[in-house]
Amino acid sequence: MDIDTRRPRARSARILSPLFGAAVTAALLAGCAAPASPTPTVTQTVTAPADPAPTSSPSASSTPTADASPSGIGDVELGVPYDEAVAVAGATPVEACPWLASAEADGYMLTIQRPEVSEQDPAVVDLVQVSASPVELEGKPAAGPMTAEGVGLGSRVDEVLTAYPDAVEIESVGDRRYLAIESEPGTGSVFLTYTAGGDIIWAVTATSLDEPPYESCG
Repeated sequence: MDIDTRRPRARSARILSPLFGAAVTAALLAGCAAPASPTPTVTQTVTAPADPAPTSSPSASSTPTADASPSGIGDVELGVPYDEAVAVAGATPVEACPWLASAEADGYMLTIQRPEVSEQDPAVVDLVQVSASPVELEGKPAAGPMTAEGVGLGSRVDEVLTAYPDAVEIESVGDRRYLAIESEPGTGSVFLTYTAGGDIIWAVTATSLDEPPYESCG
């Protein structure tokens, strides 16, 4: 785009100052007033800046990293050496059942388990679980480690079935019920626990076992 930068012609002042009038009179008397040189025209080419490179932004549909998945919960993964997992989680071995360790954090209980009699040396984690009392979860939003679909402690059964329409219900001893929601061959599965007659999820379990045991230390 060409921009004409010629200076606009100023309007003549209607009242001349005495000094300015004297100068004009002298020039006329001398008869040497030269014609004014035309103001040069300056042409300037303005180049529009190139469009900035598009800035990449995270996709709104990207799935957040799950804290509870078939590979484990939080910092505890299935298949890792049990002693290492206990140390990472800051858990304390259960004196009566040395194959279990537990820790309390953020209002829930974390439990780590290895086989009672292990064929591997060192023994590895085959279950990690977070749980809380259904009474304490009543009326509160879901909390604790979440699955990829945002399900956690305090979630309702109908919310789980909406997020995981292919969930399979497994009956356990007494009134305990499990919902199997995710599975990864060769790694593990995620189970949600609730009590028959209720609808609050009070335990989230990742395990390489077929299903969570009713009692790990009885």
